[in-house]
Amino acid sequence: MSFVAIATTVATVASTYMSVQGQRSAAKAAEMSAEWNADQARKQAKFEEATAQENMRRKRENNKRAIARQRAMGARAGLTDAGAVGDMLIDKSERLQQDVDDLWKNASTRSEQLRGQAQMSLWEGKQAKQASKYAIYGTIAKGVAGAATSGAKAYGNYKAAQPPQAILVDE
Repeated sequence: MSFVAIATTVATVASTYMSVQGQRSAAKAAEMSAEWNADQARKQAKFEEATAQENMRRKRENNKRAIARQRAMGARAGLTDAGAVGDMLIDKSERLQQDVDDLWKNASTRSEQLRGQAQMSLWEGKQAKQASKYAIYGTIAKGVAGAATSGAKAYGNYKAAQPPQAILVDE
């Protein structure tokens, strides 16, 4: 076998090995990235829920003050909480509570979206890992075929370089 043929075969094997290692590293990086993204999305969901709960608490306090002001204004005018004033206070209280409910609805919807993104990120990471496995198998198959082709060419060149053998025939 010639030096060129051996070098070609070794280069093919080395190239295949390096390609496989690169694909394995890329798969690991994709998986780690997906896990990190999922973790960040879950943290963001918790943060948004905690922020919404704090905003809801503040909104309720402000609502109590607004109703108390309304009640005090009515009392200064000599009105009681009965009748039209009472109905107005109830209506205002319901509208203010709806604002609080809307805060939670928006935050919980956003949190669910973030948790969905976290799940999708993990799924994408698994898919990238699986795709990388198939790419690795393809690279190995290509490398084996390349090494076999180089080896076959080298063997063919070796056989062609050998002098023909005389065949003796007995008479």
